[in-house]
Amino acid sequence: MPTNALSTGLLLIVCLCVLGLLAWAGFCFVRWYRADDETRISLRQARRIRWGWKRLALMLELAVKDATPTVLQHFSPQETPAKPRVLAPRLHTEADPFGVTVTADALPQVGLSAWQDANEGLRDAWGMRRIRISQPKPGVIVARGFRREPLEAVIRSPLLGPDGSPVCRPGQFVSTDDVLLGWDEDGTPIVLNLALSAHALIAGTTRSGKSITVNTLLAYASLMRDVRLIVIDPNLGAVAPWWRTAYKVSDSIHPDEPTEILRWVREEMQRRERLFWSGRTDRITNFSPELPLIVLAIDEVANYTRHPDRKARERFEAELMAIASQGAKFGIRLWLLTQKPSADVLTTAVRTNLSARICHRVDTTEDFLHLFPDGRELDITAADREMPPGVSIASVGDMRTPVRLRSVYLPTEACWQINDLMCADGLQIRELPDHIDLGKAA
Repeated sequence: MPTNALSTGLLLIVCLCVLGLLAWAGFCFVRWYRADDETRISLRQARRIRWGWKRLALMLELAVKDATPTVLQHFSPQETPAKPRVLAPRLHTEADPFGVTVTADALPQVGLSAWQDANEGLRDAWGMRRIRISQPKPGVIVARGFRREPLEAVIRSPLLGPDGSPVCRPGQFVSTDDVLLGWDEDGTPIVLNLALSAHALIAGTTRSGKSITVNTLLAYASLMRDVRLIVIDPNLGAVAPWWRTAYKVSDSIHPDEPTEILRWVREEMQRRERLFWSGRTDRITNFSPELPLIVLAIDEVANYTRHPDRKARERFEAELMAIASQGAKFGIRLWLLTQKPSADVLTTAVRTNLSARICHRVDTTEDFLHLFPDGRELDITAADREMPPGVSIASVGDMRTPVRLRSVYLPTEACWQINDLMCADGLQIRELPDHIDLGKAA
């Protein structure tokens, strides 16, 4: 009987081990299958790092030799002294499109300074362009290795598949979902949450990549089932792909039509005042298709704030100021887009209420300082002729200091395809205007 029980126990242990191995193999397969080509390269590199770690750690003096005999060595007869054991830090690796993040345990006498001294050796052995070593908490060392620089890598938006076609569906998102804007220079994802954010300003000269960032914002807002998108754009660059499905649109050059839209937004704010009483709150934070968050994007805002019709310009600015100063608590998100964020384009009062800032390449340092008043104290600037398209200086969410941001790539052609999906799903509100060339639009 005891023999049968022992056999059953051993069989159970073997079965559990086999199931564990199968689960691990399945996890590895799914991770590999879902990864893009660049992440798969990093996964192979992470495997090589783990396999050669013990020998490399000893070479770079990141391991220690322990001469203390084990229990078996202590009680077993030995004619010669036991060889010291090599104790290397335990590793955990995580691969991404830019490289591999290695998390290791710090050993006695092998702390942060020892890892920093070994930086060059680790970089050569791991095949990295750069390694950033940090100690987020006592006893833990993080070595972030970069195969390629995040600011140089052009990566498609998650809305697109490997062939560049949309892999999203209408109503897939809600306003509380994080929107991936891109990555900073250390490969950290920069995200924006429309429900938790406030107003924002995007600046940048022609060919600076500003439109790619705007495309990401407008595409996600269009795909959120509890968001109404309003786009005002006298040049049609931003509004054209969303003309058929946006809640309100305008391509008017004169300020009167945009002013009427802003007046409607103000009236909507007044209609929502009762919710403060019924909800006993001072800010609307819960959104639904019945009470949507309103995203109001105005491209080339200078066209209206510097319009030669003084009275029309003043009416527009008055409505704009009211929304900028009060709209956030009513569930309005104002996004202003401009090439030159100077004082004659946006008043200080309006600019102060635009808490999120994304600045692509601009012409002068003064333009950059209008977005980031403390910019002279920063190590980064957008007034750089060599700043590549798609890279910006950004401060969104709860960032303490601005960072360099490489935006995800979402071309205008893909925005048209996403809008086609929305129209096919029955979300079309209006036809394209006669003055849009349908051949070019397609």
